[in-house]
Amino acid sequence: MFLNKTKPLFPSLPQLPSLRQIKQTHGNVVVSGNHRFFVVHLLSQLSLSSFVPFPLEYCISVFNSITFPSVFAFNTVIRCHAKANSSPSLSIALYSSLRRRFLNPNKHTFTFVLHACTKNPNNNNNNNPGVQIHAHVIKFGYACNVFVRNALIHFYFECSSVDSSKKVFEEDTLWSDVVTWNSMLTGLVRNGEVRVAEKIFDEMPERDVVSWSTMIMGYVQNGLLEDGLECFRVMRERGIRPNEAILVTVLSASAQLGLLGCGRLIHSTIEASRFPITVPIGTALVDMYAKCGCIERARALFDGMLKKDIWTWNVMICGLASHDYPKEALALFQKFIDEGFCPVSVTFVGVLNACGRAGLVSEGRHYFKLMVEGYGIEPEMEHYGCMVDLLARAGLIDEAVGLIEMMAVTPDPVLWAILLDACKIHGFVEMGEKIGNKLIQLDPTHDGHYVQLAGIYAKARKWEDVVRIRRLMVERIANKVAGWSLIEVQGRVHRFVAGDREHECSSDIYKMLETIVLRITEAGYSSKQLNSIA
Repeated sequence: MFLNKTKPLFPSLPQLPSLRQIKQTHGNVVVSGNHRFFVVHLLSQLSLSSFVPFPLEYCISVFNSITFPSVFAFNTVIRCHAKANSSPSLSIALYSSLRRRFLNPNKHTFTFVLHACTKNPNNNNNNNPGVQIHAHVIKFGYACNVFVRNALIHFYFECSSVDSSKKVFEEDTLWSDVVTWNSMLTGLVRNGEVRVAEKIFDEMPERDVVSWSTMIMGYVQNGLLEDGLECFRVMRERGIRPNEAILVTVLSASAQLGLLGCGRLIHSTIEASRFPITVPIGTALVDMYAKCGCIERARALFDGMLKKDIWTWNVMICGLASHDYPKEALALFQKFIDEGFCPVSVTFVGVLNACGRAGLVSEGRHYFKLMVEGYGIEPEMEHYGCMVDLLARAGLIDEAVGLIEMMAVTPDPVLWAILLDACKIHGFVEMGEKIGNKLIQLDPTHDGHYVQLAGIYAKARKWEDVVRIRRLMVERIANKVAGWSLIEVQGRVHRFVAGDREHECSSDIYKMLETIVLRITEAGYSSKQLNSIA
């Protein structure tokens, strides 16, 4: 009995071959004489690979070795060009070559070519070849193909043509899948149209975790932090397991709002779901606990993380500095350097802030010089703010003024405000008067500048000037923007403003306030003392 052993058409390659393995197999095939039957398969393997850098020149040489390339071969090499982020003109040239050979493009051709067109640096140019490709999509009858529609929506959003994306989407929503809807959500939130995205989200026939992730991130990235947390709560009620991006985003929202209870609830959700503490999630947890006042908890989490990246260290250094642990922050910075990490701009914000908190003037000067000369980091407004604060606290007003005046960028009024406060503390009336008048010229609608300057005059017993500045403030500031207060109760965020009567529990709140005032008065505090506390 004889076994019929037939030779396989293509040499076997591993599921995820290396570039070396592909080239070795290619060489063996060329030697064996079966080259023309294998190259298209080889090209397909290359297009699906994740090599960095992508071997585009090798892909082109493989494609050029094909005497009569098929549509599949053209599609594959166009895909290679898109993956390599090459100029879209090269992909368009390949598409033109396909048409000159009287080959008809298919849905994959249009998907890959449109993806390549998103790389066009002239995004706002109406002559973008992708618009012409759109005309070919209609001509060849692929306008209702869901994959091509998705590519068109993505293309127009990338080219900042939001209205065109909306038109493609609204042409026929029946030819849409969850990717189509998600593409619309992503494009709208990136364009800042969160409320329009919200309407789309509510109309979606089907949502996946990407839909929820896009909506939550859209809220948070556009400053609607409470809406983002509420969306997360609804998602959890629907029984949907969050992904890493969602968890990092809602932890960031909790940190920015200072909502410790909400942050703890998210942490318990992570633990209950047995979600792995990745570096991004671990960093977000450390940041949340640090910003919500639990610096010991943040440090414990930081020390327990098996892997940390540069942002994990930055969060911890800045957290320690802002909670008046300057020595610990500077020690951690030294350990950060010893571990082989290279500091970035925000690292030195934490370090200089730590020096300011501890009054370490010489150390602050050293680190500022190290940042510029040692690491080539250009100082930003935050760095100057830390240095001005450090010098002002030490009473070195002249040096701080000199630093501000030598800045390459226009100084923020906040820097002068820091100096003005220092002048009041240290009794530098003449310097304070100059800075105060300068601040009022820079920002005449900021009531704090008038108050600070009036305080300096009051300390110097210049009562006529106090009255003058107070009158000037009343004349120039007719409407002061109210500041909101936030409080978290039983997982819900409540917003208040002075004199607010809009809250549903307003009457109960004011009754409790009256009770508190009564008890404080009974404890011996006068009305004047109560006003100073308020």
